Amino acid sequence: MTTSKLPNAAAKSHYETSYAKVPWTFSEDGALRSGDQVMLKNKKTDGWLVFNTADRVQGTVDECYMLTTTNDAPGPVKRSVFQISKAEDADIFGSDNIIRYGQKIKICSNPYAFKKPLFVSSFPKSQSVYSPITRLQEASAHSKDTYLGTWIIDSLDPNDRLER
Repeated sequence: MTTSKLPNAAAKSHYETSYAKVPWTFSEDGALRSGDQVMLKNKKTDGWLVFNTADRVQGTVDECYMLTTTNDAPGPVKRSVFQISKAEDADIFGSDNIIRYGQKIKICSNPYAFKKPLFVSSFPKSQSVYSPITRLQEASAHSKDTYLGTWIIDSLDPNDRLER
């Protein structure tokens, strides 16, 4: 007789693992730095960015998992904390580790979330690529770091300029 986990037990185990608390960054001076681990919130949808390593995107060559947002603040857990890092070692802002408006960054999973880094990417919306829920541009986490996973820090306030 073989023993295996029942589907419900496996789902419960995955759920408990996904919601395990992880450390995140607190900055005394309020500056965002390369290597910080943060939670990301979409101002337009008022949702927190999260991923689920059980929701693998089918038909992709590399490992790829869907991202979504939740209106319920999950807190700093494995599925909601992301690591921010500069995409370029040196740019027009210099080579320090502070991230500023206008800089290119990479967003990846925290080191506790998965066995390897997963990079947040987004592909342009098309007939075959779109968010399954909103039908808008999709976002996903990939095991390969590509240029589609490069983001630019921008301000919602058009009065905030790059020079500041």
